[in-house]
Parts: sequence; C-alpha cells; structure tokens
Amino acid sequence: MFENVKASMHLEAHLRDLHSPDSNKRLAAVDALGELRDPRHIDVLVDLLRDSVLDVRVATAKALGSISDGRASAGLLKALLDNDLNVRTAAGQALSDLTRDLPVQMAIAALEGQGTFVRAVVARTLGKWGDHRAIPALVDALGDNEGEVRKVVARALSRLGDRAWVIFVDGTQKDFARMAASGDPRAVAPLLRILEKGDSNNRAVAARGLARFDADTAVPALIKHLKDDNAEVRQSVAESLGTLGDRRALEPLLFALDDYEANVRTAAMASLDKLDTAPQKKGAAPAGRNA
Repeated sequence: MFENVKASMHLEAHLRDLHSPDSNKRLAAVDALGELRDPRHIDVLVDLLRDSVLDVRVATAKALGSISDGRASAGLLKALLDNDLNVRTAAGQALSDLTRDLPVQMAIAALEGQGTFVRAVVARTLGKWGDHRAIPALVDALGDNEGEVRKVVARALSRLGDRAWVIFVDGTQKDFARMAASGDPRAVAPLLRILEKGDSNNRAVAARGLARFDADTAVPALIKHLKDDNAEVRQSVAESLGTLGDRRALEPLLFALDDYEANVRTAAMASLDKLDTAPQKKGAAPAGRNA
C-alpha cells in the first residue's frame, strides 16, 4: 500500500515537472515517464515535442517510441520537420517503433508530405510495420522525384513481400525506364506521378515509358503534357501518343504542329501519320487533318 502511494506521488511530481521552467527537470520527467511506458501520458508528452530545448525534444521522441502507441504518431510526424537533425532522427526511430493502434492511413498520407526526409522515414516505417494495406501507396510512391526516397520505398515493399521493385530501383533516372520495361501494369501509377511532379528529365523518361501500357490510362495524362514547358518532354509525349495509337490524340497533335521546337513538330507529324492508319475504336468519331 505504502509503495503504491509513494509511486503515485512520484508520478504526480514528474507530471508537474513537465511544466517546470527548469529544462533539466522537464528532461528528467520525460525520461521517467518513458521508463514507465504508460500510454496514459502520451498527450502530455506529445506537447513537449515542441519544447524550446533540443534535449527535451529528443528525449520526448524517444520516450514516445518506448511507449509504442499509435496515438503519438501525429506529433512524431510533425517532429520529422524539426529544424534539428537529432530530433528528426529520434522521431523517425520512434515512429518505426510503434506497435499498437498503428495509424497506417495517416502514415500513407504523409508519403505526400513535404521534405525528402519525411517521405523516406515514412516509407521505411510503413515497411517495418508490415501492414499490407500500405503496398498500393508505396508502389505509387516509387514515382517520387528523389532517388533516395525511391530506394527506401523499394526496400519497404520488399519487406512487405513485394520484392520485384528492388530489381528496378537504384535511385537513378533509369528507375523509370526499368519500371516501364517490366511490363507490370502497376508501374503506370509511379510513371503518372513522376510525369506530373518530376523534374524535366524524369518527366521525359516517364512519357516514353507510358507508351508500353494501356492507352485508356496513359493517353489523357500524355495529352496534358503536350503543353509541358520542357521541349524534350513534349517530344517524348508526342512520340508515345503515336505509339499508343489512340485517336483521341489527333486534335492535340494537330495543335502540336505549331510548337516552336522543330523536334516536337517532327514528332507530332510522325505520330499523326501513325494515327491516320490506326484502327478506329468503336463509337469514336472520324477525324481527319490538313497539314
């Protein structure tokens, strides 16, 4: 009985010290609560992830990882954006250590988050958690513009049992060409993502890669990028539209004949020639051109 009362008094003292103006007391209190691993204290600890003192923030992230409760995830995800590397590292490790009430959907949303570090840590975390619901989102994240993130994503997928991607992804520009060459229809999602959000080199590679897949999915996105601000991308798009042979591209390619870059105009003309002889889909309106 006496021991229980004593423990309760110590706990109350620790909880008071969390709000002490003395950072050493706050730090000691955080360490003590982390050792207790009591999920009832998660909310008060999450607040300290914004503490003005670096050591307190680091200790708090570690404490939340030791408690291992998914309710800490929101605070830890924000801590991944901390201006100090030690805090970001501790928060990343704490996230991956969570085992109860895993916030898989919240983590999946963070794959679109700002910052290369955040995306990489979240991908690694999803792989470690072992929840197969994350696989489609991770496959989509193979379309990340940062090669280091793509490598982490591929390893996460391998950990979840989807091992094919580590063969294609090494963090270089060749990743997207290899994904396309695989013929795996799931590669369309990362190719579409990089076409929309990647740098110009990756957009051009993705545009060429999409020519290997189903026109119904690829053509609308490719048509949009006939107006890309990069000439190499526009040329690659025009070439892929001809390869796909979908007559929805006729009118956009006609407009591309006025492109200010000769290579784009040449690609558009060649693709129009291909489309003139392509079989017309049932129900599609006939189209012609004057050139």
